[in-house]
Amino acid sequence: MKYTYNILLLLFILTSCSNNTDDENNSDCTYTPTLFTQEVSNIMETSAEFNGQIIAPTCESTVTSQGFVYAKTTLPKTDDFVIEVSGENISSDVFDLERNTKYYLRTFFVNPTGVYYGNQIEITTAIGEINITTKTIENVTYNSAKSGGIIVDDGDGTILNKGVSWSTSPSPTVDDSKIEDNLENYDFNSEITGLSEDTTYYLRAYATNENGTNYGNEKTFKTSSSSFKVELKITGYTNRCGVQAPYFNYEINYKFDNNDVISDGLFDGGEGTSRNHSKEEKIYNKLEVTIHLGQFNPDSPSETLKGAYLNMSIVITNLGTNEEVLNTSLPSLYICTDVAYENIINFNPEDSSYTIEQLAYGF
Repeated sequence: MKYTYNILLLLFILTSCSNNTDDENNSDCTYTPTLFTQEVSNIMETSAEFNGQIIAPTCESTVTSQGFVYAKTTLPKTDDFVIEVSGENISSDVFDLERNTKYYLRTFFVNPTGVYYGNQIEITTAIGEINITTKTIENVTYNSAKSGGIIVDDGDGTILNKGVSWSTSPSPTVDDSKIEDNLENYDFNSEITGLSEDTTYYLRAYATNENGTNYGNEKTFKTSSSSFKVELKITGYTNRCGVQAPYFNYEINYKFDNNDVISDGLFDGGEGTSRNHSKEEKIYNKLEVTIHLGQFNPDSPSETLKGAYLNMSIVITNLGTNEEVLNTSLPSLYICTDVAYENIINFNPEDSSYTIEQLAYGF
């Protein structure tokens, strides 16, 4: 019996030694994973494609989790952003990243023996496009206009320059006419000058960052014409304030900008006589029209035409647009117990504003 027991013990020992030797000599069995974090591809403003390789251990087949970890700080861990991806050669499209932001990522692997990480890769997401709107065109004249832009989103980049560009063709760019705004503000105004009169223009605000130049919505406007037609209608009377004048008499003078005065001569007539006067010229800055009662000089007053009375009106039309920019009655001129002897009309073509001044005299 004792002999049989010794033989069985010897066989057990030999078998155990043989098994241990097999495990130690098995070179295909690995206890830890091999992780490679590879270069990131398709890096955009808010997305990128992560790539890597994870070779799982062969001695322990259990996989708890694996994939990528990433963060804005170095050496990201599984308590940062985690993307689980199974397999050996892995990739994942990652979205909702922040623009122009540095990220760090690693592959990771978790099993019952621990948590393992691959090498670290650093990326920076792209700078975004600028979102800019073009302001409404205002104060259009024959050679100028006002506009501007509002930068709604700078793409998380640095605004390198901004302004407005314009052309007589659609979709103007910075290669066309432009004016830059150098102030550090995202809401800017621009004065466009040097335009040609009676011409259609296309305009866009623009802004440039490290990503490139982006444009706002396109606006269209037409400069006004500097050619105007000035029309006067004057009706005279000779029997006012209970006195009969032999006739009425008046003169008209025009001054276009800083040019010489143009006299339209002296006119006279009888009771109820009407006359129309018309003059076409270019007006760039101002027009002055003077209507004066003839034969009345306040430095040497006379009652010769006492009883004369004039009603009058003025119409100014822009010949480029055929628009009446001024249509109004003027104060009456008369010689009675007192005298209103001159009307002076000043007209501004830029905004169609005007003033009327009347000169008077008392006997």
